[in-house]
Amino acid sequence: MKLKIAIVQMEIDDGRKKENLDRALQYLEKSKSLKPDIVCLPELFTTGYDLKNTKVLAEPLSGETVTKLLEVSERNFAILGTFLEEKEGNYYNCGFFIDNGKIIHTYRKIHLFTPMEEKKFLTPGNSISSFTFNNIKIGMGICYDLRFPEFFRKLASEDVMVIFLPSEFPDPKREIWKSLSFARSIENQCYFVAINRVGKGKQNTFFGNSLVTDGKTIKVMDEDPRIGVYTLDIKNIEELRKELPLFTDRREDLY
Repeated sequence: MKLKIAIVQMEIDDGRKKENLDRALQYLEKSKSLKPDIVCLPELFTTGYDLKNTKVLAEPLSGETVTKLLEVSERNFAILGTFLEEKEGNYYNCGFFIDNGKIIHTYRKIHLFTPMEEKKFLTPGNSISSFTFNNIKIGMGICYDLRFPEFFRKLASEDVMVIFLPSEFPDPKREIWKSLSFARSIENQCYFVAINRVGKGKQNTFFGNSLVTDGKTIKVMDEDPRIGVYTLDIKNIEELRKELPLFTDRREDLY
């Protein structure tokens, strides 16, 4: 089994939802000729970290952002990313996976980032789960989750083969970004796909360096806004898990 993915490494104008959505839709249009299985957008791709205006910028899953993505995905490709979601008076950093005009999976970020005051404006999610796409088990985290290895071990314990991480990881944390992503892939014997923003925000600059790793090799993009295309061969993960039975060798009776 193979997955062809397109990573959209895009600039985001904080707070300018219409302009950002239009930009993302242009990237999705360009992606059609590449014929990917999945197109990956970065974290909060329509708003950036303009959290002070969350109540104005947030929208429900039935809002314009997801509705337009559903239209694009139908008969084209699956799409994932995150947006500011309003649900029953609460506000979430909500990850989504859309395929063939349907919402297949949502994940609301459970680890809120104190330095960016996420806890002041957002509600944390309270569940971690995987889903299946093209007979492949897939998981999703969001940005700050990267620093919590237990999160990814739970996904791996569900036999997840690929984990996606839409992010806005800022300077000067480039080496941390790469090191932790590589580590999460190695220790969980899975493909790890980390999608990062580029350009300048109101408070930070972003270095891109979106990446794909299988725990043996790592492919890293540059700092430019562009689309990167990669093919994930799930057979590599299956063979790795046979060679090194990490999960059957665990001592769950002790930890």
